[in-house]
Amino acid sequence: MPAPIGTIRHYRNEDAEACSLLLRTCLASGPFSPEAARQEIIRAETTAVMHKRAGLFYLAVHEIAGEITGIGGVDMNEIRLLAVHPDHRGSGIGTALLEHLESLVPPGLFRDIIIYAAPEAEGFYLARGYRAGGEVTIRSGNITLPAIFMTKRQQP
Repeated sequence: MPAPIGTIRHYRNEDAEACSLLLRTCLASGPFSPEAARQEIIRAETTAVMHKRAGLFYLAVHEIAGEITGIGGVDMNEIRLLAVHPDHRGSGIGTALLEHLESLVPPGLFRDIIIYAAPEAEGFYLARGYRAGGEVTIRSGNITLPAIFMTKRQQP
């Protein structure tokens, strides 16, 4: 697959509205389940939440001609967020963001990179060298979500 058009850069506070909209769009368009959890997460996804994320872990955005087309986040050795606008899926943006985030995990400190992937994203991560470690349940407030614990061994 050729390299995607656009650039990856560090998230800026002024990106919060566009990134929140991108996440809501991704949630609304995908096969995410269960439906009640999807609607609750869409309602809860605000610019304030995006600002809070940016204070907790590193965020990067992918943009084309000033439009944010993807977002990703990493916290130490955990990929915490990866989303690409539905209109740009399959163009290599997700892979480019993932590789960028992986490059920030120091192999001298962490043997593995981990992610709690949505079940519908499992194939994406498997194709990029991750191994499925089993199904888990994630709870956040009133929301319970199924996930797949996945790991990728770092090259020393």
